[in-house]
Amino acid sequence: MVGTKAVLFTPTQRPPASWELWVRRLCWGIVALSCLQILLFSYGRDQGIYAVVADSMLHGKVPYRDAWDFKPPGIFFVFALAQALFGKAMVSIRLVEMAGVVATVFGFRALGRETLGDDLAGLMGGALFALVYAQLEFWHTAQPESFGGMLTVFALVLTLSAAETQQPSRRAVAWVGMGALFGAAFVLKPPLGGGAIVCAAHLGRVEFARTRRVGRALAPVCVAAASSLAVVLATALWFWARGGWPALRWTLFDFTPGYTALGWQDRTPLGLFLYALEEMAINFSYVVPVGVLAAVALPPIHGREREALFLTFGIVSVHAAGIALQAKFFQYHYAASIPLLAFIAGLGLYKLLRRALRFGRAATAAYAGVLVALVLSRVALRHNPGTYWERSFDRMKYLVLRNPSRAALDGKLYRVADYDLGADRRAANVLAGLVAPNEPIFVWGFEPVIYWLSGRPPATRYLYDVPQRSSWLRDHARRVLLDDLARTPPRAIVVQHGDSFSFVTGDDLDSAESLATFPALDRIITDQFRFVESVDRLDVYVRR
Repeated sequence: MVGTKAVLFTPTQRPPASWELWVRRLCWGIVALSCLQILLFSYGRDQGIYAVVADSMLHGKVPYRDAWDFKPPGIFFVFALAQALFGKAMVSIRLVEMAGVVATVFGFRALGRETLGDDLAGLMGGALFALVYAQLEFWHTAQPESFGGMLTVFALVLTLSAAETQQPSRRAVAWVGMGALFGAAFVLKPPLGGGAIVCAAHLGRVEFARTRRVGRALAPVCVAAASSLAVVLATALWFWARGGWPALRWTLFDFTPGYTALGWQDRTPLGLFLYALEEMAINFSYVVPVGVLAAVALPPIHGREREALFLTFGIVSVHAAGIALQAKFFQYHYAASIPLLAFIAGLGLYKLLRRALRFGRAATAAYAGVLVALVLSRVALRHNPGTYWERSFDRMKYLVLRNPSRAALDGKLYRVADYDLGADRRAANVLAGLVAPNEPIFVWGFEPVIYWLSGRPPATRYLYDVPQRSSWLRDHARRVLLDDLARTPPRAIVVQHGDSFSFVTGDDLDSAESLATFPALDRIITDQFRFVESVDRLDVYVRR
């Protein structure tokens, strides 16, 4: 029954106080160690893009018009806020992200009180979330989905609170807050805003159960929709007032659909959706599916438990549909769903712990052993150099002993596939010796972090060359690029090798090879620049 807080277990069945204290300490220890890992993450490719766009915003420029990327705008505001608060450093966004993780754990505790009458269940889910999230490593964290997932947890807290409270004013405030949070999530990644539909529909059902009046049932839906739309419209008005709306419209409504369609070839919508659910279920942790199964299969121990499960599963289903729509299945696409699944898993682990404690120390030891084995047997990310545990040890050694240096740590840990932060840093140092701080440079490749590391401004709005290399709309993007370079001639150019991404550009050519298909730019490099040196797979040219 909606709105009841009737507890279905007796006080004598609660874990002993000593056990509960140690479980809490262990959970907070996991959160703290996970946050330390996050704090020491450097930039991946996407984070470099967001940082360059954010830096341009703090210097009065507008995303898309003056600094181009095809992600929705919310992430640029988050990075700009981080840099404004903590300065131009890679740790800035990690401080904001770490604060978000800790706040999310407190949100889980609130959800635990609402759904099981005990915040320990939420804390166990929070510890699991922090652990799995940190395992996403530098590449798949500090993404739009990362912050959108955190906002979704807070929206879920408000939804369950509004469904319970009897005070109309508090319900109205919760409706507004829930809608605004989902509006912000929409600005970060549009599919994440779809959770508002699930929560608003639930609140409408609750209101109808209270009053038996259709008008009252529509009230939370309308209020949440209005507050969500207000956030989206405020963002659109900001771009319109700054003259950035045409560039935003071309990027998100013309260019991005072509990029998304690359993943749809020879696939069905149902197949994409089921694949997203499969990845979500087992690809990131074995603890999460075990905990989720326990939460669903074991009898409820609180009157609101099923309410929370249905709501959370509903939001996760919307997320899965959004991931299927993108059809890329990058690990960070799941970052918004991981906290929700971890919350459900925390409920299941909590119920399993209570049962184990009831059967004595042997059962409790078996519970702990199985849990540790599941944690060690599967981590969220497995394509980085070294295991997650080895990389974590290296980061802790740096944190405690300052050995090796930060540059050496970056060179060792923050590279994957064709991306190498150490090589980008070396190329940036070469450019800093060739180009004055106020002179522009141009990177023909997919390494925009070079702008940020070198401190040299980009000569064009295009921070990387995907639009000019794409199999759709590239003629327009090439014309705009050539106009930019004519207006702001670069002092130096970097050309990248080995950055071929057929799932992004639509062909197998890397940046250097694609110059053959772009003769106008090839002539500029050949006639006006001379080769200086190669830094790994980055060729550096300076104006003659």
